[in-house]
Amino acid sequence: MSFRRPSLRREIVLGYSAILLVALLLFAGATYAILRRTLANAGTQSLRQTAAAAERIVIPPGLPVVGVSEELLPPTEGAVEVLRRTTRLPTGELNIIVARTGDVEQHALRSFALIALVLIPVTALLAVVAGRSVADRILMPLNRLVTASREIGIGGLSRRVDEPERPQELRELAQAYNGMLERLDRAVIALRSFTADASHELRTPLTAIRGTAEVALARDRTADELRGTLEEVLDETGSMLHLVEDLLVLARGDQAHAELEETTDLAAVLRDVQDVGEALAGGKPVEVRLDAPESLRVPGDAGALRRLFLNLVFNAVKFTERGAVTITARAVPAAQAVAAADGVRVEEAGPGVEVQVADTGIGIAAEDLPRVFDRFYRADASRATGGTGLGLSIARMVAERHRGTITVESTPGAGSVFTVRLPGFVNG
Repeated sequence: MSFRRPSLRREIVLGYSAILLVALLLFAGATYAILRRTLANAGTQSLRQTAAAAERIVIPPGLPVVGVSEELLPPTEGAVEVLRRTTRLPTGELNIIVARTGDVEQHALRSFALIALVLIPVTALLAVVAGRSVADRILMPLNRLVTASREIGIGGLSRRVDEPERPQELRELAQAYNGMLERLDRAVIALRSFTADASHELRTPLTAIRGTAEVALARDRTADELRGTLEEVLDETGSMLHLVEDLLVLARGDQAHAELEETTDLAAVLRDVQDVGEALAGGKPVEVRLDAPESLRVPGDAGALRRLFLNLVFNAVKFTERGAVTITARAVPAAQAVAAADGVRVEEAGPGVEVQVADTGIGIAAEDLPRVFDRFYRADASRATGGTGLGLSIARMVAERHRGTITVESTPGAGSVFTVRLPGFVNG
């Protein structure tokens, strides 16, 4: 058996009506008690005034009064209160006894109780009706938000819900919901673009492998020809595997958060990167230099940071025919603003570190600079050298995961300078 869950409107109306009913009952009870006490005090005062008036009538004028005392006696039949006033005179004592029935008091209390019993339910009922009307008016923007949410699908993320002027809480909810839709829309567009680019990049080596295999099977081949064919297939397979590995890095990086609690010796990482860069240079007249302190410790993942700077050095060596690739690391002043991955600028609590990778290579054209960090983007000069177009994207992702930034400056024909800034430098 299923039970229908109460709606928010019903809970609001019943909740506030119950609170109002309890408040009215408490108010009526307290008022009844105060009224009863007040009437009782007024009745006693009336007895005292009546006894004093009778005393003035009975005692002759000019007769001195020695003393006066009052005493409440036990109620008699038909009376609720009895007062005896004793007046001492030179000639003796005068006792005056007065009593009251309490009919007026009981009538007043019954009238109040009757009025309360009638008005409280009527007031509670009116509160329910008025509360439902007010709740409907307040929740109307929320109902529109719910309706719009049900209508918006994966293909309609560009739609936005209306933002009511009041109440402020629902306006903020609508703004937050529209912000979420905007982020989802950007994510879906990026995912579609990423999928299309990845499919295109994977199709190229797969087509080359298939074409090579079809040509090899078209006629009989010698052992040397088959070996050459297999080498071509192996090269294309290696290119495809490299692309798949980069895609996995990006996919994992988009879903992960950098563990900034670990401390990494960035100087040691950069020395390792320099060694690899020298090996990449091979027989080219390119020198890979490193200018960094002996110890440069930052919070972050050593493996991820190594991949970041390896990608930068790999590109620098690849596009530099002669000259030098220089890696420079230095501490930067405290409280320097760093743009985090979510676009919010963060003021560092302490000093930071700046690493520059400069080369004397072919440089980057001005029209290519804004897109060098986009996934799968390759400038015309880099297409001839191969690659997946993901290296710089991975570098930016790692920098942003570490709450850092990466920028580039370049002059065609003179070289490029990539600058990475990371927060949280600790002097070791």
